[in-house]
Amino acid sequence: MSNMLKIRKAKSKDADAMAEILREIGWSEKRNSMPLEHVSKPIKELIDRSISDSDGHTIYVAVDENDNALGFTNVHWVPFVMLGSYEGYVSDVFVSPSASGMGAGTMLIEAVMEEGKQRDVYRLMLTNGKEKPSYKRGFYKKMGWTERPKVANFVYYYKEPWS
Repeated sequence: MSNMLKIRKAKSKDADAMAEILREIGWSEKRNSMPLEHVSKPIKELIDRSISDSDGHTIYVAVDENDNALGFTNVHWVPFVMLGSYEGYVSDVFVSPSASGMGAGTMLIEAVMEEGKQRDVYRLMLTNGKEKPSYKRGFYKKMGWTERPKVANFVYYYKEPWS
């Protein structure tokens, strides 16, 4: 079924659909209780920023034959001094439950992997919750990614997280 899907870079018009995908998967009770435009407005701003700073950020969407967004991923291209190169940090990978099993997630990650290869980055990195279906299915391992056994993931919040 993935032959009906294609991957392209996100456009401002995709913000509402991306916000809807986050609602569909139930990512955040707080986000789901907000008006759609309150959720999609910052997404649109991030898309616009990624378009204007394509050296630093890429947002891809998986779309159907009618150009409706069914999933998205976001990657940041950052200098990593210790490696003497760049690293691609994949911060988001979300697919609408209605598109589950259609290959959208695989196609999104393949697009990021291809861009990383073209950019000649040292590595790609992402964080995946161990309770998430993608982790339980071994999605990233099946795509050739390696789980780092000795690294802890820490965050420092300046604002209350939405999720």
